[in-house]
Amino acid sequence: MIAILMWLLFIGILGSFALVFIAKWIGKNARYSPKAYNLQKEVDLRLTYKRYMELYPGARMSYDDYKRLQVQRAYRKAVSSTKIKRMVR
Repeated sequence: MIAILMWLLFIGILGSFALVFIAKWIGKNARYSPKAYNLQKEVDLRLTYKRYMELYPGARMSYDDYKRLQVQRAYRKAVSSTKIKRMVR
């Protein structure tokens, strides 16, 4: 009985390592990369504070912090507002 439980535990641990490996492999080959996400977030800093908070509700920042972030990051790379699909007209 104990041998069966140990065998099942071994299979479970081996399976979890396999799942973690597969998830990392899929993550590396995905089209959506963290670098692209950060670039999109940087482009989204050109939106109004209200619209930005609608897109990123988890970002807890005040209006002043948002404006400071815009000054630091958003205008480093000039992206035309016509190319930003999330821009509300």
